[in-house]
Amino acid sequence: STSYFNDLLKFETGKTFEQYFQLKRLDVAKRMLLKSDATSTVVAKQLGYPNVQCFSLVFKKIIGVAPNNYRYSQN
Repeated sequence: STSYFNDLLKFETGKTFEQYFQLKRLDVAKRMLLKSDATSTVVAKQLGYPNVQCFSLVFKKIIGVAPNNYRYSQN
């Protein structure tokens, strides 16, 4: 059941489904930023964010730097 899955995920990872999903989505975003020339706008759109501002805000809050700064700091 959904409830059991959520409880199990929380037990195993310490994160709710939403938190876990957000981290996984940001892992994909980091790879996209480093492995392609895709702009933050394209990455945000492909990952289902409503707009690039929302994506940038979430990325900076969780990763600690803006998406473009992340790309430049890793290269």
